[in-house]
Amino acid sequence: MEVFFLENVKFRFEADLVLDIERVTVSSGKVVLLTGANGSGKTTLLRVMAGLLTPEDGIIQYMGDPIIFGKAGLEHRRRVTLLAQEPYLFRGNVLLNVSYGLRARGMSITQANEKAEEAILKTRCEGLIHRDAAKLSGGEKKRVALARALAAGAETLLLDEPISHLDEENSKQIVEIIKELAASGITLVVSTHIPEWASSLSVKNVRLAYGRIV
Repeated sequence: MEVFFLENVKFRFEADLVLDIERVTVSSGKVVLLTGANGSGKTTLLRVMAGLLTPEDGIIQYMGDPIIFGKAGLEHRRRVTLLAQEPYLFRGNVLLNVSYGLRARGMSITQANEKAEEAILKTRCEGLIHRDAAKLSGGEKKRVALARALAAGAETLLLDEPISHLDEENSKQIVEIIKELAASGITLVVSTHIPEWASSLSVKNVRLAYGRIV
């Protein structure tokens, strides 16, 4: 099943054409690796796919429907979550960070915590559950951000440089989590300028240069 379909997508920053994508497809339950040097357009493409940037032209569909951009696209952003290189976590423990969005939607504290704990287990954060999220390491914060996205019901994850600035142990954990999520049916689009770390993953490679697929 085709999750994403992009054709002739263009995005400008001021006068500069920074994205000019001829065609990209992403299949359900697969891992797509976006590779290319820093500044090649990877993050911009992820932000367009997440509905956070509105392109000036092109076809962008998610599950066969056009993506809705701006404030009206909240439902898309719940289904498709972009995890930034430096994820934001507020002060408070990990359980609160992961469950807060569910509680804000009206879920009871008990139900929200149960759902959050399930996601925390999937991302190997159970040892962090009562720690202050603001004091976690970079790798720990990325795993908590993943848990928060899963708890919120994300069915597709867009990961921007998920192992940047991480040590070997944290990098290995992220790779294993990506494998497990893909095996469970989650679709992932992952950007990196150092693709070697993903050699153990079964991926579709999409290489960008100067905003174009090469």
